[in-house]
Amino acid sequence: MREWNNRLGNPPTPGDYTDPETGLLVCGVCGEPKQMRVELLGMAQTVPCDCRCIQEEKSRQREEQARRDAEYRAAKRRTECFRDDMRKAGCTFDSDDQKNAKLARQVRGYVRQFEKFRQEGRGLLFLGPTGTGKTFYACCIANALIDAGYSAIVTNFAQIANDLQGTFDKAQVHNRLLRADLLVLDDLAAERDTSFMQEIVFQVVEERSAAKKPLIVTSNVSTQEFMNPGDLARRRVFSRLKEVCIPIAVTGADRREEQMRKRVAGDQALLDAAGAVTSGGKAL
Repeated sequence: MREWNNRLGNPPTPGDYTDPETGLLVCGVCGEPKQMRVELLGMAQTVPCDCRCIQEEKSRQREEQARRDAEYRAAKRRTECFRDDMRKAGCTFDSDDQKNAKLARQVRGYVRQFEKFRQEGRGLLFLGPTGTGKTFYACCIANALIDAGYSAIVTNFAQIANDLQGTFDKAQVHNRLLRADLLVLDDLAAERDTSFMQEIVFQVVEERSAAKKPLIVTSNVSTQEFMNPGDLARRRVFSRLKEVCIPIAVTGADRREEQMRKRVAGDQALLDAAGAVTSGGKAL
């Protein structure tokens, strides 16, 4: 019988003992039996069972395995979302400097209410000058939703065009963009102004809109230009985006320039310190 316990992952351990009244093996830690009597084929049999210690350990192992499985699935979704762009993959709410507190609250609110927005096919449109955090917050949303179990893709139209031109199965490219719970289209209006590219833009936006799948779009165009586009191609796309996205004007200083100035100042300080190092009384 002890061999049965070994095989079923409930082996006797130091401190276990046999109850003199029942003759059953008892756990020396929790005091619960590790064996029980049942009737099999008309005969009384003694079989192993889990004491409280074993039950808790198995529960802990199941929870740990579930956690590892969830992390693996999230990592797989993140790779699908960002491909090899580790900079965007690292954009999370935890790394937000909160310089635009109002926008931070809005995008976190979108994540909290995403299921409702997803059912309605409603997305966001970030408009404003370069360097103000549009792409950062779009990627923060994608990362947060991936952690919550949703699928997301962050891309731009130059990458989509490359994918389409690099395969004969163009439907596969469009289906990938359509399957994701959230599609982030970064830097709209920065693509080449050709009829081929404009058709791709309209088709992707139209497919997501028709399927009521939410889009998050970032663009350097101004709110005025978005409301009054100057050509027919943009009017078609912007008109559709007005229907399915909530426009948000993103303002503020160019964070990239600020970061660059800090890096330059740090590098100069490092060079100054290195230049002050001497060897034998002479500058190196």
